[in-house]
Amino acid sequence: MKKKIFGRRILCGSHILIRGAHTLLVLGVPATLLYKETSLKKALIEREDLVYGCSYILLVLASLIFYYVSCLKNPGYLGPKNSKLTSKVDPEDHGDTDEDVSDTTPMMQESDSSGLIEQSVNEGRLKALKQRFRYCDYCEVEQPMRSKHCEDCKQCVRKHDHHCPWLDTCVGEGNHKYFWTFLLLTSVLVIWTFAITWTNFQYEQEWKHWWKTNVVFFINMVILSFGGFTVIGLLGFHTFLMFRGLTTWELVSRERITYLKHLSDDFHPFDEGCFMNMYNFLTVCKYREWECMYDRKVEQNGLV
Repeated sequence: MKKKIFGRRILCGSHILIRGAHTLLVLGVPATLLYKETSLKKALIEREDLVYGCSYILLVLASLIFYYVSCLKNPGYLGPKNSKLTSKVDPEDHGDTDEDVSDTTPMMQESDSSGLIEQSVNEGRLKALKQRFRYCDYCEVEQPMRSKHCEDCKQCVRKHDHHCPWLDTCVGEGNHKYFWTFLLLTSVLVIWTFAITWTNFQYEQEWKHWWKTNVVFFINMVILSFGGFTVIGLLGFHTFLMFRGLTTWELVSRERITYLKHLSDDFHPFDEGCFMNMYNFLTVCKYREWECMYDRKVEQNGLV
């Protein structure tokens, strides 16, 4: 059974188990805090502080909403219209193709995007700075700059960041900001839940009595410790990427990416400054033409 959701074809399979497990964790841990004698139960069930209790519930729901938006929003899959951007060209027309296609994306052929960059001043060092679209033999499309073929999704993705196994989809230009918001909300939720759990451990003189009284809290602490470390770490990492105007793929595989490997390590052609990077990351909804920015930034820095 197949159906379209947010422009993505969803198939019955592993995504049900993964997303179901996430939903159970997000709802299950707070549910135990409402079952046991905790400050959350007093605030919400016994109505001692409804603002506190309702704020916590809204945070739980917001975290789940942004999780599913990140999962179901089209990350930037390239459609059939990209197959006619340029014609597929024989590798012999370019020369040095072995050097230029040393990329993490397999079976790519390159074709010149004429007129974007004429000739490098320093041809020895910047020989491969000519902008090129790469042709994906799997998808049979021309990839715009910063796009990459995902072997898990079997599609090319605009401004590809990474394939997230916990979302069971790619993180790309279309859903990266929602993924970051999900990480932010979930990090706050984890810290808040950790604080509630920690402050409601009950003291018992005997170990058996302590374990019987606090076993649920102990299990929650284990889950929150491992999950919180991962989520907060990812939030910090993707916040860094947002401020720098980078993607995970560009940061990790810079030396293998055609349009970056011949630039100096301290120069990033898509960096518009910390504030503008953050503003554009969080507010721009349309797909951007990265080739134009690349051309302009390279020219401004005297590289062409």
